[in-house]
Amino acid sequence: METYRGEWCLRQLKTRFIRWLRTRDVEFFQVISQDTEESAFLLYVDQRCQKSGNHIDIYLISHFELSEESYEDVLSFNNDMLGNKPACSYYMDILPVEEEFDFDFPYDMLAVQRYVDELLERVQANKLPDITEKNFDYLSQ
Repeated sequence: METYRGEWCLRQLKTRFIRWLRTRDVEFFQVISQDTEESAFLLYVDQRCQKSGNHIDIYLISHFELSEESYEDVLSFNNDMLGNKPACSYYMDILPVEEEFDFDFPYDMLAVQRYVDELLERVQANKLPDITEKNFDYLSQ
């Protein structure tokens, strides 16, 4: 936090986050940094541990190394999303990929589902439920 005229202010993020997919157990975000033309991605996987409270696995998906400032923005974003969940823990890991995910927006939204399913398989998590192109018109697919 920074001080402005004696008041505490949240640090302004210079990184943008676009949510491309949201289901009950999975969220997928594009991470757009001002430092580079390339994008990274975040994958949130809710483990739904009934006895010990929820645990969210977060994966930073990238084919390049984020700048320190962008990485701090990602950590801040994660904390903003999950830091106020009292019975929820989370951990972020880096999941390297060979190349940046790119798809034909808005003409092939199902590419998002296919890519996320590939990532979920890599981290040994359950695949997504069936999604149609029309589902992407809603906040929750």
